Amino acid sequence: MSCSCFAHNRFNRGFGLAGSTDFSNSAQASHASTAPAVDVESITPAQLTVKKLARDTNTHERYLIKGGFLYAADTANTVIANSWILVTGDKITAIGNAQTPIPEYDRLINAEGKLVLPGLVNPHWHESFVAPNNELPDDSALETTPYARGGNIEALSAMFAFISTVGQKLTLGEGIAIARWSMWTQLRSGTTALGDLGSANTANAMGQAALDLGIRLRVSRWGSDIMIPSGAREFKRIADTQAQADDWAALMETWNDHPSGLIGGMPSVMGAFGSSDEQLIALRDIANRYQSPYATHLAPLRNEREAVQHVFGLSPIGRFDKLGLLTDRLLAVHTAYASEEEYQRLIATGVNICHSPAHYGMLGEATNSETKQIARFLKDGVPVSSSTDGGISFIGGMPEAMRAAHLGHNEANNDNTSCPPTLTLRTGTLHGAQALGWKDRIGSIEIGKQADLVLINIDDWRYRLGNHPLRTFLVAGGSQDVDTVMIAGKVLVQQGRSTQFDENELLSDYRKAVISARTRIQKT
Repeated sequence: MSCSCFAHNRFNRGFGLAGSTDFSNSAQASHASTAPAVDVESITPAQLTVKKLARDTNTHERYLIKGGFLYAADTANTVIANSWILVTGDKITAIGNAQTPIPEYDRLINAEGKLVLPGLVNPHWHESFVAPNNELPDDSALETTPYARGGNIEALSAMFAFISTVGQKLTLGEGIAIARWSMWTQLRSGTTALGDLGSANTANAMGQAALDLGIRLRVSRWGSDIMIPSGAREFKRIADTQAQADDWAALMETWNDHPSGLIGGMPSVMGAFGSSDEQLIALRDIANRYQSPYATHLAPLRNEREAVQHVFGLSPIGRFDKLGLLTDRLLAVHTAYASEEEYQRLIATGVNICHSPAHYGMLGEATNSETKQIARFLKDGVPVSSSTDGGISFIGGMPEAMRAAHLGHNEANNDNTSCPPTLTLRTGTLHGAQALGWKDRIGSIEIGKQADLVLINIDDWRYRLGNHPLRTFLVAGGSQDVDTVMIAGKVLVQQGRSTQFDENELLSDYRKAVISARTRIQKT
């Protein structure tokens, strides 16, 4: 269950939980030293350079996106080599090819030499850019992570408990500035919808940042109220269960089904080894009250089963099943260690399976290769989604996650049909939309759906001899190739640059905010 904010205990060490840290030595803080001085105790939204982002208010303009190589990622596997799409307001209203009459339009987007894909959906992500980065470029500080070798459950319990408190230590201004930069790295790499599974930030700051940028977000509050000491028969309560449940209720009241159409709620818990039965029941009840998706890391580590069974008498999946949490609204991440009976139960209940294939190797996890269970889900027709997971800096976007899914599953299973290119694309679009409860609105290029689109440059030497540009993109392309991003009919990225704000100002605000936040967190 990889979240690289905890790789090498970097998050904890940076905030003084395991030895002292000089923030001036962190990679991010060293750059931040050139930022203007700010009051480290009281940065507010009014102090941010980027106070209000420019928005296109013409909701009836018609865009024609013409000439691109379209992969619709729909269930019919529609591919159009020379396509056009008509966008009216925030919706796709017509689709055609070179032989189809061109409809009337107001603005033309020339998509020649570009892939046209649905907006990429990243259903499992954590915003953790407040954490210091103490990596050394020569690997001299490299050590085994608590995720490796089956997982150190005690260490992970303690670390996830800490991250659940970090957001409370940020001012609203800090949280917004940090979340804006973090979300910008996702938007720039083609992600149009994010699923927050719990972050080192607050729901209000992240919701506001998403509105500012125009990106879709299922916002969360990370629940974690217990830890399991090594070899223990009882858990240790480490947080107020009711207070965390109250936070879920508050964020759902504020953000679920937001009038903007961009934001929804998704309460989440870290996992079975981090939550009491009381907390899981609260998660179930709140999700049922709002009929929203809810999420967790479920059966992600080999060593988790024994630790959880010692305390609760049930496996992680068994606990969720007993408490009525295995439903088609559950987003289960890194689910690679289910028994055969549990595997069949997950399929029967319609649980949404998600993985982060480009992230496992960084932390020493064998999620894809040890059991090959996620590839089996794919082979059995389960709509598995791909995701990036979280990090303390940009660690790759959805293009890199899809590449790892395509190449990794095919290699691990000794079968090039395990995860072919068009299925891979659906893991990064339609399947993620389903997991977030938005399949009827986004995730594929279809008439009537929201106009969330990504254009990717393919007019260079890498594509000259191939007949399958999606395959070439998956194996030889990446986030940097994203040219244009449209969400709900608004062009937010064009020629790789934001249409709304100065990227340098956004970065400057981030740098001010992390100095302010880290100083206060280190003091406390």
